[in-house]
Amino acid sequence: MPKIFTLGLNESIDDSANLGTKELYNLVGQNTGNLAFHYAINRLIDFVPCSTPWGSQTEKINIMGDIGIIPCANQLGSHVDMKGLAQNLKGVKANLVAIGLGAQGAVGLDGIPEIPLGTLEWLDQVVTHAASDKPNITVRGDFTLKVLEHYGFGGKALSLGCPSLLINKSKDLGERLEQRYKGPYRKVAIAAGHPNWTSMSALEASLVRLMMDTQGTYIVQNTDESVALSRNDFAYVDAKYKEKLRNYLKLNLDDRQFDDWIRQYMISFYDIPAWMEYLRRFDFIVGSRIHGVMLAIQAGVPGLCIAHDSRIREICEKCQIPFVMAHQLKEGVTLKDIRDLVKFDGKAFDRNREAIAAQYQEFFSNNGLM
Repeated sequence: MPKIFTLGLNESIDDSANLGTKELYNLVGQNTGNLAFHYAINRLIDFVPCSTPWGSQTEKINIMGDIGIIPCANQLGSHVDMKGLAQNLKGVKANLVAIGLGAQGAVGLDGIPEIPLGTLEWLDQVVTHAASDKPNITVRGDFTLKVLEHYGFGGKALSLGCPSLLINKSKDLGERLEQRYKGPYRKVAIAAGHPNWTSMSALEASLVRLMMDTQGTYIVQNTDESVALSRNDFAYVDAKYKEKLRNYLKLNLDDRQFDDWIRQYMISFYDIPAWMEYLRRFDFIVGSRIHGVMLAIQAGVPGLCIAHDSRIREICEKCQIPFVMAHQLKEGVTLKDIRDLVKFDGKAFDRNREAIAAQYQEFFSNNGLM
């Protein structure tokens, strides 16, 4: 049997409570949602492989094994140049499989982003290391596939959404969710946004009010400062960031009151089963973090994703996750608005999951992973 390894992260941080925030934040790849992605892949291949970071040198990668799984993010766009990583892959002996690659584009999904030459070289290295002439890349949605086709890599990739769609193995997950979407939303959690997304401030503030009214919680995935606050590491965060966050959330609180608010509502997770178990306490999850919403749905809890760019929109479309575009709600949202916005067909959701699961199985088989 070939030895399989991950060129990426571990799926959980077992000793998180004893780590400093900076180290912990780096171990989750600077967004705790990355753990959901890795966890999902490992459930699909049915074991947890050893891992080495993306930036590992060729010599390190070559001692890891025969097939390397590369869990990806939104690396396709002008915002990142993968030249250094491309160089590391040139002498790699293992076959490579890239999963969940995404393109960073405009909200409308019309324009093709400009991809740096170094990233195109990285893509060329990935496809060069395929186990066969079959595709060895999956992408998050049809927009990213369109981008790869534009740059000549279309025949090397499949549009399969996010593997986190398949964490829950129930065949009737969608039908059961549809019933819960019709039920009362008495306790609501927020998949927290980013304080740099200032255009979404009024919307995020309305979600916070909704969360407080239902005695919910505010689940953060990044930044490092927000993660620090969520784990009571106030010494890590300066007053300027706290003021930025308070303004973003439009909270009329003094310093002491804001500290108390943080300790009451903000939380983060470093283990996916624990995260999903916690989400079961709620009736609804809403926010701009796709993996925060996806984990709720996989736990059987209804959710709504607020999409603000192409990468979120295309995942939601491919995985049939209920979503609404952020610009449609820029003045804010109420609980009644949310109920009116959600359109969910449980049977269609289940059929889509079944089809994607079959495609993943064939993809893994073609690449020696099953």
